[in-house]
Amino acid sequence: MRPECQSCPVRRDGLCASASDAQLIALGNIKHPLWHVQAGGCVFAEGDASDMVFIIRRGWAVASAFHENGRRQVLRFAMPGSMVGFETTADGCMPCTMEAVTDLTVCPIPRPSLMRFCQSAPELALRMASLLAAETIADWRLLGGLGTCNATERIARLLLALCQRQSHAFDTCEEEFALPITQTLIADATGLTPVHVCRTLKEMRAAGLLSFLKGRLRVMDWSRLAKLAELTETWAPDPPFLIPRPPPAHEAWSEGSWRKMADWGARSAHNRST
Repeated sequence: MRPECQSCPVRRDGLCASASDAQLIALGNIKHPLWHVQAGGCVFAEGDASDMVFIIRRGWAVASAFHENGRRQVLRFAMPGSMVGFETTADGCMPCTMEAVTDLTVCPIPRPSLMRFCQSAPELALRMASLLAAETIADWRLLGGLGTCNATERIARLLLALCQRQSHAFDTCEEEFALPITQTLIADATGLTPVHVCRTLKEMRAAGLLSFLKGRLRVMDWSRLAKLAELTETWAPDPPFLIPRPPPAHEAWSEGSWRKMADWGARSAHNRST
């Protein structure tokens, strides 16, 4: 097994979580050396002909596409454990651009080799399909909110989604989360202007919902923020055929999950006041 596979920070939650040691060795034989992309760099560009799939080991990336009017639409924020570059257009080109938001480390695997490997490891193929399906459903829900939610609701839904993806266990939920994205990226993800995003975030901060400091987001009131985002229904189903494994980074959105987060927030606020 390659040293980078043994020490992989997303081994527990990513595609390889269901792989045996023998399968990890086989994957190590087909994957390419790690790529390191500086913040602002491009992993792949829309229209590129690429036969590579990437698993993000460290850092954040953003997938985006440009409309005919020249405006950019952010489609997805990718975090450690995410698989990017699997989807292609009919002619084999990339349908979007993937840029590094922070310094990025990715594990590149040739798509043809990965598909052949999945034929001999169906449980890994099922896991890959499950992870992609769960992430796609979450993306659809966020993009769907662009036509049904106001500015505050859109931003609240996005921020809570990013926080939830970083939270592995709601019972031990943290107060602070990484948020290394600019207001321009938030604007491009929510269909707003940077000025509108700036004004809305100031209002949310003034209302005691959240605060920001050096690339970190602190949620002050989980219950109010979740209610504002209208996250009272099931957000995304559990992947339908996921092989049992330790809890992943992308747990299902559910009313029960958010109730746990809200209860935790209330206990935390009580402890601070006493």
